[in-house]
Amino acid sequence: MTTESSFSAATTAWQSAGNFVQVDEHRVFIHRRGVGESVLFIHGFPTSCFDWRNTVAGLANRFDCIAFDQVGYGLSDKPEAWGYSLFQQADVVEALLKQLGVTAVHVVSHDVGTSVHAELLARKKEGRLSFAIHSSTLLNGSILKGMATLTATQKTLENPATLEEGKRMMANFASGYVEHLKRYMGKAEAISAEDAQVMTELLVHKNGNLRIPNIYSYVRERYLHTDRWVGAIQTEGARVQFLWGDADPIANIAMGRALHALMPDAQYLELPGIGHFVPIEIPETVAAHVSRFVAECSTARDLPQALNSHS
Repeated sequence: MTTESSFSAATTAWQSAGNFVQVDEHRVFIHRRGVGESVLFIHGFPTSCFDWRNTVAGLANRFDCIAFDQVGYGLSDKPEAWGYSLFQQADVVEALLKQLGVTAVHVVSHDVGTSVHAELLARKKEGRLSFAIHSSTLLNGSILKGMATLTATQKTLENPATLEEGKRMMANFASGYVEHLKRYMGKAEAISAEDAQVMTELLVHKNGNLRIPNIYSYVRERYLHTDRWVGAIQTEGARVQFLWGDADPIANIAMGRALHALMPDAQYLELPGIGHFVPIEIPETVAAHVSRFVAECSTARDLPQALNSHS
């Protein structure tokens, strides 16, 4: 287990660039920059909000950017006795924004973060979400889980018959962790040696690698709640955009196109040669598309008010 006192200089600098917020019984790490309308970033599995740092850097001159480590990831708490349900992770988001005093956001999500995002939209649809969501940008994530091309590691962790093997694999996962992630990227060179060190230290911090089998239990929920979560995204209509790396071997391009067919009112953009880890591979491109879309949605939201004021 890596402790804060044994962090490299780069990881120490990353921690110093953010702060911790007590959210119910959990200590949650946040990386917040900028002023303006709030944009919330929800990272994927098994990484952290470190994925978003360069996207945030490209947006902080216009927006209040809030990236955070979900419980079980990065620098946030990684409890052993917790369910790691996507519903629980959505509860954490609601409690975090309440703690920060944020009442409205644009949401950007990746990988498993898209399912947490979709649960927030489902609560919005039901009229019980504690904050407003003005727009949604979703990057490669297995929203249609049945269409995903599973890796060997995923298959081992999903099958109860091989879960003990999966636990043993995760105990030794740190040594090849970043190289493993690079297999699913179109631009693996985007991860520098220093980045790799930070990412590895964030993984093993507080025994995070040992929590992966616990965390990965979320996949069953993706199968069970597909209709709830896809239906919630569909309800948002033109307030949604998909940015989809076409070289992703997991959340493959067929899935992206199937989502586009299910949600024709949403904006859909394919990213040539980009793999699964879109925020890491092309952060500047992601920032540009988020900035554009937030501006479009803000204009559309404000237009009826402007028309009413002149009527």
